[in-house]
Amino acid sequence: MTKKVIIFSIFLLFTLMIAACSGDKDNGTEQVNTESGDETEDTNTEGGDKVTLSLWHYWSGHLEEVLQSNVNDFNGSQENIEIELTFVPYDELTQQLLIGATSQDVPDIIIGGINEVQFYAKSGILENINEHVESSGLASEIYENIADIHKMDGEFYGIPLHTNSVGLFYNTDTVEEPPTTWNELTEAAEELTKDSKYGFSASAHNSQHGTASWIPFLWSTGSDVGDLETPAAISALDLWKNMYDEGVMPKEIVNKQLEEVGVDFYNENVAMIIGGSWMIPTLEEEAPDLNWSVAQIPKDEMHSSVVGGESIAIGKGQSVDEAWEFIDFLMEPDRQIDWLKATGNFPAISEIANDPYFQEDEIRKTFAEVISTSQGYGWGENHNEINTAIYTALQDALAGGSTSEEALKKASETIKPLIEE
Repeated sequence: MTKKVIIFSIFLLFTLMIAACSGDKDNGTEQVNTESGDETEDTNTEGGDKVTLSLWHYWSGHLEEVLQSNVNDFNGSQENIEIELTFVPYDELTQQLLIGATSQDVPDIIIGGINEVQFYAKSGILENINEHVESSGLASEIYENIADIHKMDGEFYGIPLHTNSVGLFYNTDTVEEPPTTWNELTEAAEELTKDSKYGFSASAHNSQHGTASWIPFLWSTGSDVGDLETPAAISALDLWKNMYDEGVMPKEIVNKQLEEVGVDFYNENVAMIIGGSWMIPTLEEEAPDLNWSVAQIPKDEMHSSVVGGESIAIGKGQSVDEAWEFIDFLMEPDRQIDWLKATGNFPAISEIANDPYFQEDEIRKTFAEVISTSQGYGWGENHNEINTAIYTALQDALAGGSTSEEALKKASETIKPLIEE
């Protein structure tokens, strides 16, 4: 089981902003020296007619290789611009960017978490690229729900490079038809809980794993984090609490991250889980005999999910036109499809989601549909505090002895002043 947890952990690095990366100076990238506090030397200089642009990212392994390959293709496609990669560990990227913003010295191009764009924009890290996004046609092509988390005051400060999301994974040997509503989910979970196996599981961990797993249920009611004391919001937490108290969800979920919930699924200890699209390659490789599929998360009023992934943006005060040339290159439809195939991620553009690659495979098709109705956090600079309040409410209601109403009232008291700022 330890081996499988490790495997799932590797895949989880790719989403929901939960990652830890290490650099390799032999792979053609530079690395920020964070121990001494010195940053990579500014590469936004002209040598003759050629402009060199720095691109900061936090990827290692396969994702970094895919990025480097695309950079090589771009650099070889023209003679005016050279892109140079700089690796910055995930948990240091924001700090380094904030430091750079105070001295007006940020990289030309930034690849970071999709839910961090608004925070970076409000912090003075990013350039307004609305004119370029509009003139390219991407403004109308990106799903509106995903476009919104790339905007500040209605204008674009970044665009999605790729997305991922969470959905309902289910064992097709035990679940003939996946539940589509909360009532169906509860009934199926109760029927499937027997012989020391559970009907339904999800992460209620005290981290973003818990928040990302539960918040689609909140959104499904039409509520958001500013409405936590409403009957609709309370019903979303009651849904989990009732199943947890009745034993159809494992008690251990308050200590389990998403990858550990996934391990329980492919070991057939649970029939249905909330899992991430990044789990698909691991399930196919590590559980070849498991019969499974994916569906939309069961709804109250509407289907909903949470979007993760990475976005690309331009540093404040940097070479916008030249940097956009590279971004535009990456967003070419054929190149986007190749990128998504190579990284195992999903598009944020309907035209690409309609490609046969996503439509002719039932599981990829389902996740493409899930992402079209997904939402980002969009909590800007207050992301961490709001995230903490949400997963703390989960912990309080499931394991802390609080009612759903009490737990959400406590969370609301923390969140409301933040969203009213």
